[in-house]
Order: sequence, then C-alpha cells, then structure tokens
Amino acid sequence: MKTSGFKELAAKMDGLVDAARDEFEAANRENAELLVDVAKLLIPVKSGTSRAQIQNVPTGDGGQIVDFGPKSKVIEGDRGPRPFVNTSLAATRKARSARNRKAVREAIKKAGT
Repeated sequence: MKTSGFKELAAKMDGLVDAARDEFEAANRENAELLVDVAKLLIPVKSGTSRAQIQNVPTGDGGQIVDFGPKSKVIEGDRGPRPFVNTSLAATRKARSARNRKAVREAIKKAGT
C-alpha cells in the first residue's frame, strides 16, 4: 500500500523553516550593510562623525535595525522629507528584493536535499 508522503512533506517543511531562518538572517545583515553604506554616501554633511554614527544594529531574532544617527532628525526635519534616508531606501530597493528572493530560493534548495 502506498502512503501519502505526509511525513516526508512535514520533514521537508521543518527543514525549510530552519533553512529560511538562516538564509534570511544573512540576507537581512547584507541588506542592512548595503543600506548603511549608501546612506553614508548620501548624507549631506561634511563632518565624518555624522557618517560614522550611521550603523546597523542586529536584533535577537535575526533582523537588523538601521540607525541613521542622532542628527538625522535635525538634518531632515521632524516630519519633513528625509532626503538621504528615503533616497537610500529607493536606491537599494531592487538589490534588497533580489537578495531576499535569492534567500528564498537557497532555503528551498537546502530544504529539498
């Protein structure tokens, strides 16, 4: 009698969750580093201290928080346009999306083997 393969599918799905977590942690780190690099290039200040304060901070769950520094509100205004933040996000959108798609593909490959 042939089985439905539920156990095999469940095992692959468990493997997919673990593989996806690992792949997305790496992709999130690389995306945050890219965003920080572009923001450092686009910040409209002449001092290096403001650039040095732009950094990414890893969270406990594999995510990343990009800190644009304490002067970002002074430069950009409280609720006004965010010239280097929004521009950085827009400039890296395709690369970040592609990296996330690649992470999904790699997680599926790892879970399938």
